[in-house]
Amino acid sequence: MVKATDMTRGELESLLRFYAESGLDFPLSDDAPDRFEISTQAAEQPAPRQQTAPPPTAPARLPAMPDSDVIALAAKVAAGAETLDDLKKAVEAFDGCNLKLTARHTIFEGGNRDAPMMMISDAPGRDDDASGDAITGPEGQLFDRMLAAIGRSRDDCYLGFAVPWRVPGNSAPSPLQSAICKPFVERQIELARPAFLVLLGNGAARIMLGASADILNLRGVWKAVRTAGGFEVPAIATLQPRYLLEQTAQKRYAWADLLKIRDRLETATPDS
Repeated sequence: MVKATDMTRGELESLLRFYAESGLDFPLSDDAPDRFEISTQAAEQPAPRQQTAPPPTAPARLPAMPDSDVIALAAKVAAGAETLDDLKKAVEAFDGCNLKLTARHTIFEGGNRDAPMMMISDAPGRDDDASGDAITGPEGQLFDRMLAAIGRSRDDCYLGFAVPWRVPGNSAPSPLQSAICKPFVERQIELARPAFLVLLGNGAARIMLGASADILNLRGVWKAVRTAGGFEVPAIATLQPRYLLEQTAQKRYAWADLLKIRDRLETATPDS
């Protein structure tokens, strides 16, 4: 192989012109590299080790508390709230109920705080938890139609929950979950001071009335709810819209209850 150093000036110029006319415009090495040797060397070099991120550290959990202590803590926190806004913040910050770990939202209230009627459901449903609003989805649509049937709307009621977090599977809250959260809804009643309560469904009726009977036996009768703070308010239980979507034949009972609620609303004022 002839090297460039062995060529005359004329030979070099002729070679460069040949390269230019052939489209080669970059310099070539005098010695041909062994491409197979380069590939072999590259293959023999160990691949750099990828840096793996350390596994995430689980957030610190508070030590478990006896059930009675959690209930007492909830009562203390609730009693310390002087306004509904204070209570709302306290409920959102409370970590003593395991339902908060699985729920997307804490749903404290809905409707109009100044309404004479406060309607309480047992716990938010699936659509409520997804949206962060009270009584939504198909259940909410039926709820609105029920109010419209007696000439009312959500502006005429204040909404609350006996347990402000959804129970997985839309199940009823357990006795322990109900006991932990009851101080919050009782304090909510004391601060809102409605003229009367409407307890929506079996869970809310049993929690607020301390009863074990079925909703079909509890509904339609005016009773009294007395909070731990001593506030007493009339209450009537009726069927929950979520239940009526599945048991449409029971709507006749809900209609009879709505007529009693309508009559009560005509003369009721908050804190009356």
